[in-house]
Amino acid sequence: MRWKISHRGHDPRHIDLLAALALVMVIIAAWRFFEIGSDTPKPAAFIVPSQSVRW
Repeated sequence: MRWKISHRGHDPRHIDLLAALALVMVIIAAWRFFEIGSDTPKPAAFIVPSQSVRW
C-alpha cells in the first residue's frame, strides 16, 4: 500500500511516528518507576508495643 500524502490534513506517517514515540516514552517511564520503586524499603504495617508498656 502506498502512502498518499494529503495537503488537507495530517500525514498518517506523522500520526504513526507520534504514537510510536509516545509508546516508547510510556515504556521507559514505567521501567524507571518500577526500577526505582523496588529500592525503597517497605514500612511496617503496624508497630507491636512491648509487653512492658502500660497504657
